[in-house]
Amino acid sequence: MLKIKSHPFSSLKRTVYHAIKSINEAPTLYSIPSAKLSAGRMQAWIIYYYGTNQQFTLSDSVPLPIIFSPKDVLIKVSASSINPIDIRRREGYGGKLIDAYQSVKNFVQLRGNQSNKLEFPITLGRDFCGEIIRKGPKVTKFNVGDKVYGALDVTRQGSFAQYCAAGEDEICLKPNNISDAEASALPLVSLTSWYAIRKLSGFNEENSIGKRALVIGAAGGVGHIATQLLNNLGMETTALCSQSSFDYVRQLGVEDTIDYRQKDWLSELSQKAKYDIILDTVGPKYYSFQLMNTLLNPGGTFVTIITPIFRNVDKYGLISGLSRTAYTAAKQTLYGWSNNFNYRWAVYRPDGEVLRQVKNLVEQNKLTIKVDSKEFSFENIPQAISYLENGHAKGKVVIKYSSFR
Repeated sequence: MLKIKSHPFSSLKRTVYHAIKSINEAPTLYSIPSAKLSAGRMQAWIIYYYGTNQQFTLSDSVPLPIIFSPKDVLIKVSASSINPIDIRRREGYGGKLIDAYQSVKNFVQLRGNQSNKLEFPITLGRDFCGEIIRKGPKVTKFNVGDKVYGALDVTRQGSFAQYCAAGEDEICLKPNNISDAEASALPLVSLTSWYAIRKLSGFNEENSIGKRALVIGAAGGVGHIATQLLNNLGMETTALCSQSSFDYVRQLGVEDTIDYRQKDWLSELSQKAKYDIILDTVGPKYYSFQLMNTLLNPGGTFVTIITPIFRNVDKYGLISGLSRTAYTAAKQTLYGWSNNFNYRWAVYRPDGEVLRQVKNLVEQNKLTIKVDSKEFSFENIPQAISYLENGHAKGKVVIKYSSFR
């Protein structure tokens, strides 16, 4: 029997819920008790307008992040990494929805005070690793001097800066067996993969042995992490990727590989046993949604990290964009139900507890992150973004902030 779960649009409802819930945790403005630090300036890459890499400006007079919650920490960044979402955010992707979410969050947390509003100039970057240098009075999980890693909430100024601010529930101590640069490459792709597999699809150590999984884009950033998480759960995994990535994917423990560039790749998949979860990391470029139901076991889950919500709001505005997204979510969910499978959208959310479990897997050598061999410094962040954007990267592109040590 099909188990009915929350539809894709529920991720937006959860976002609003958490913003409202936070009123009990941070009802008033809180500043770090250090006048010198609070009034200080830092170096950061900023943009004044959306557009190309030409918009980036390196400034040494950006105000330090303000701590608005007593459960926030200030972090001196030692490394960060670049994700495709950083490129799209530079172009303005998601700006309207993030602004709306920010307004709700600020109204709830700060009683209408908009001084923390994410507005131009904007600092991009989500992933980071660094050292805590200040903490709010209600921070209990970490101490000053702790080395932590995480992915910043979309409403915060980013990690392409000397310092960033994060909530204690959004970060975790970095794995002790990898470098800061490697740790900075983990958060966003790990959070997205974990959310898709465990929270949306409901798989865990007790119910996954012998189940079958298909990862579309298995050699990519999210894909290669998801593949390892599925293997760790004891699933039989098929990797859909380019033939040039076969050797790498097999190093991750996957023997069943299919080249998506073959004309008959879907026919080849259809001849295999059906899957309990299909994780799409690339979008419906190489397949039609309707064909996926032929590959899933009854009650299985199709989960994609490519969602229309940001695109719709950017194009049609908040009300119309959300309405169109709700319609799409309902249509796809009903299609799944009528064909006896679940359809989900996966979007990352900062979560320190998930990062703690990722840390444990890394330290047990059960999870590795693929980092590109080319190194970039903080001063060369625009070049690093171009490197990823132009398709040269063979792994996560990381940035070392050695000039600030």
